Amino acid sequence: MSERRSFLYFVLTGAYAVLLMVVLLLPSDSLPVHKVFSVDKFWHILTYFLLTLGLVFSFREGHWQRWYNRRWTLILSLAHAGVSEVLQGFSPGRASDLTDWIANCIGIGLALLLLNIFPKFFEKDRD
Repeated sequence: MSERRSFLYFVLTGAYAVLLMVVLLLPSDSLPVHKVFSVDKFWHILTYFLLTLGLVFSFREGHWQRWYNRRWTLILSLAHAGVSEVLQGFSPGRASDLTDWIANCIGIGLALLLLNIFPKFFEKDRD
């Protein structure tokens, strides 16, 4: 049952990652004014926080080893954040933005920080 739940979490997280990439690459008629502390940055932090938590729970349900869970969660989240920002440079009306990528990384970091603060909630004991 746990493997089935892990697969379901991976599918849901994968669907979320694809949806997130599509939304980030939709053409925009006008670019918003970029501010360092704007609502846009909050959404970047939140979306990557949720993506990272989805990966954490996906690995958790599959009974992956702790180091494997954390390492692959970080790698996959950072890869998605980096690729999305690079691809936005090729989307009409969009631009790659270093501050957006930093906000994405903050969201990833906050999720991983929670993993370290509350490991019993995010990781199952290996039986």
